[in-house]
Amino acid sequence: MTLVNVILDEAHRIKRVLVSGHSNYDVIGKDIVCASVSVAMYMSANLIGRVLDSKGFSFHEYKKTTTMELIIKEDNEFVNIIMENLIYTLKSISSDYANYLQIKINE
Repeated sequence: MTLVNVILDEAHRIKRVLVSGHSNYDVIGKDIVCASVSVAMYMSANLIGRVLDSKGFSFHEYKKTTTMELIIKEDNEFVNIIMENLIYTLKSISSDYANYLQIKINE
């Protein structure tokens, strides 16, 4: 199962999203759940990268541990919307594939 941990700050803004594990919906390379989560993370990180400079956020993919991490260090209204949309997208995927994707929001 793929796990998504979302960390919020005191103002309930999303500051960190950590995705870990393989969903096991299908074999690696054919898994539509993992592919969907990866696309959502990459699209969000790339869009944030166009808005903020590299000091304002970080994005890492660790293939060895099947982990992706997006950390927001500086935000603005647009970045907050992107992050909210990321979580909305991941929740949408999870609603269709609940046995393969779990989301935990930590305040």
